[in-house]
Amino acid sequence: MTSLASSSPMQTSSQSVSDIMKLVLLALMPGVLVATWFFGLGILINIILSCSIAIILESGMLRLRNRNIRHHLSDNSALVTAVLFGIAIPPGSPWWLVATGIFFAIVIAKHLYGGLGQNPFNPAMCGYAMLLLAFPLEMTGWHIPNEIIDSSIRLDSLGIPEIDKTQLVFSPFSLSGLQQSLLLAFPFFASNSQEFVDGLAMATPLIEFKMAAHSALLKTRDSGLFWLSRQAETGWELINIGYFLGGLFLLYKRIISWHIPFSILLTICIISSLFYAPGSVAVYGTPYLHLFGSATMLAAFFIATDPVSAATSKQGKIIYGVLIGCAIYSIRVWGSYLDSIAFAVLFGNFFAPVLDHYFRPRIYGHAKKLPQSNSEA
Repeated sequence: MTSLASSSPMQTSSQSVSDIMKLVLLALMPGVLVATWFFGLGILINIILSCSIAIILESGMLRLRNRNIRHHLSDNSALVTAVLFGIAIPPGSPWWLVATGIFFAIVIAKHLYGGLGQNPFNPAMCGYAMLLLAFPLEMTGWHIPNEIIDSSIRLDSLGIPEIDKTQLVFSPFSLSGLQQSLLLAFPFFASNSQEFVDGLAMATPLIEFKMAAHSALLKTRDSGLFWLSRQAETGWELINIGYFLGGLFLLYKRIISWHIPFSILLTICIISSLFYAPGSVAVYGTPYLHLFGSATMLAAFFIATDPVSAATSKQGKIIYGVLIGCAIYSIRVWGSYLDSIAFAVLFGNFFAPVLDHYFRPRIYGHAKKLPQSNSEA
């Protein structure tokens, strides 16, 4: 019988990378389900399509790099990247847009830097930012086919029965809703595809500041509507609450630490409280709007906490989160992009190596500052 001799300091983990990634995917489900309920099957089609393409690209790159394909695919890191990317892009985006973004995320931002553990930037946000810069119209529009917008065109030509448009768009679990979602992602299936519009611009909560005065959930309670009713306009709040609950689950499982999410949310809350001035000409939005009106919770708990591209020391994580929080608010209020998550996280990724260098922990067994020798005294 052989015994394994070991010496301190040692730290072991009962969870593999695959187990951690599975828990992250599980924690994303509440927000994804709420988003699907309010915005239809387009987001699920995004996720399925991006996951399929990501697995193919991951396998191809592993083959080119002479790596064990089954072993590296089983870590589920490509699936987490694909799911985060599918959530970030507009629901029902064209297949080529999804494929282009995932190619940049998996091939360029991940494997060209050496694969998992070597990428300095968050792959999903790299893919999203590239699409936002290269295809701004497609990335800022709601992909509704022209046949749905123009009532003069019969829906029979698309194989969809003539029904109310509101029911068609907001009924994701009906057959018509499924057909509509497939058309959103694959518009070339329909006849007369040249008649499709590029996109229909839709106002987001950060554009209209609908929640600048009151919470939609509180307004729903006062109006007597059910908070899951699509007419209640509570979608963005409930989606953020879903990701917030998923983030708490990750904290409970100790998959992430509190430093980055807490510093991001606290920074946004403090800055938005300082600049918010009710009744003034410059409306910057309430702290509640900036916390629950966009993808703040998704960024704080799932994107910024990427263990590869984020800071690793405790002090570094706090400063890293403060930088991202400042960038999120600054880009939203004074920048050209209201959806500032991707650029803010990539901005924080730039500083992560420097933060880890200056806040690296002391070597085990050594004092924080070694005493000077007699010759130096």
